[in-house]
Amino acid sequence: MDSGAQLARTCLLFQVDLGLSDPAVVLRALTTLNIVIVADQETVNSLSGQVAVTTGAMLMARSGHKVFIDAPDAPLIGDQPPMTGATLYDAISSVGNQLIDGVEIAIGCPVFEPHITFVCGQPGPYTQSKSNRIVSVGWTDWSGEFRDWPMSTQCSGGDWPMGAMAAAVLMASEAIKVAGRMLAALADHGGHLGEVFANCRTARLSLAPEGTPHAVELGRLDIVSAGAVSNAFLYALLRLPNIRGAARVFDRDVSDDTNRNRNMLLIAALAALTKVDLFKHFENGLQVEPIRRHFEKTDVSNLANVVAVGVDDIPIRWMLAGAPAQWMGVGATSHFNSMASMHVPYAGCAACLHPHDEPQVGATPTIAFVSFLSGLMMAADLIREIGGAESCKASRQRYLTSLQVAGDYSAPVAPRSDCPAKCAASRLCA
Repeated sequence: MDSGAQLARTCLLFQVDLGLSDPAVVLRALTTLNIVIVADQETVNSLSGQVAVTTGAMLMARSGHKVFIDAPDAPLIGDQPPMTGATLYDAISSVGNQLIDGVEIAIGCPVFEPHITFVCGQPGPYTQSKSNRIVSVGWTDWSGEFRDWPMSTQCSGGDWPMGAMAAAVLMASEAIKVAGRMLAALADHGGHLGEVFANCRTARLSLAPEGTPHAVELGRLDIVSAGAVSNAFLYALLRLPNIRGAARVFDRDVSDDTNRNRNMLLIAALAALTKVDLFKHFENGLQVEPIRRHFEKTDVSNLANVVAVGVDDIPIRWMLAGAPAQWMGVGATSHFNSMASMHVPYAGCAACLHPHDEPQVGATPTIAFVSFLSGLMMAADLIREIGGAESCKASRQRYLTSLQVAGDYSAPVAPRSDCPAKCAASRLCA
């Protein structure tokens, strides 16, 4: 299988939204992008700095871009799957050609001018002399941001990586706009996406309020589906320092090359594993029990009190809405939009939020950073819950496109009197 097949669903996203008929045109736009990520020694000496650089690189490589990392080496900090190795350079090399065939994450500087250079920390001489567009990237414990050069940002996440992963999403989102503008110019009806693909001079993506506790004792949880959203959810949790817990994961599917555009734990060498065994392969303080079958109705009564749902089958979400869980997170995507919701007893459930079945005909259009953001938001919601954040005591939803985060929408989940799951909250308002 080649990069065209591996990126088919990403190409399909642009084809559907822009009305383009030729996937080869989209593939060329994606794979001709050249990106540089620059980081200084102080940045790569922290867990958050390493996570920002490598997650951003992997998200962009999974969209077909050629990525160069211009940074000094450092000991690899903690577990950062699917990467392996003792140093940052080892880790980058372990996945550099394992994501999309013909696409590489390389260490060093290109000899040509890149489309965008992302600067994490202080810029070096390369940044100031050989860049088309320079973007300064920063993060806190819970937020990522960027600003067009010469405006600067601060990298203050230390060894808590959540905000660094938000910064990685912003990098990948801004990079894809270069391809989006190329393709919109060729499209019959791409004008309405002109604003979406426009460069942002500044952007900020917050996952939780600053000061949210760094909770890492997860206890027991169940994960329904081991697809792209659940990959992102687990990818984020496995990077938390001193994480502890036990997770069952339900899925019967086998990983294949078509998943490599978005499943963050998947590399070519492990593509033959079942999806749940891939999760098991990378377990650390968060232990994984693989359940090699799809979730069934008989499982509802035996679910853990904490449930993370990445399945895109709406009737399964209705089934899960009837579970006696104390917290349920649901991640979903639609085109360039990411969604995450969390649900608690006697408040709007997942079926109240998704009351209509929408069967998918054919392959689903997908792109790496959209699926990743959905799982990342779900992980942040879970950490807020186990840390006792007061704002998490009612069901809520969040819907946004990371291409233009100014459109971030967040609201409570209102119970519906016609809830398909007939949840307790819906019966109270009937």
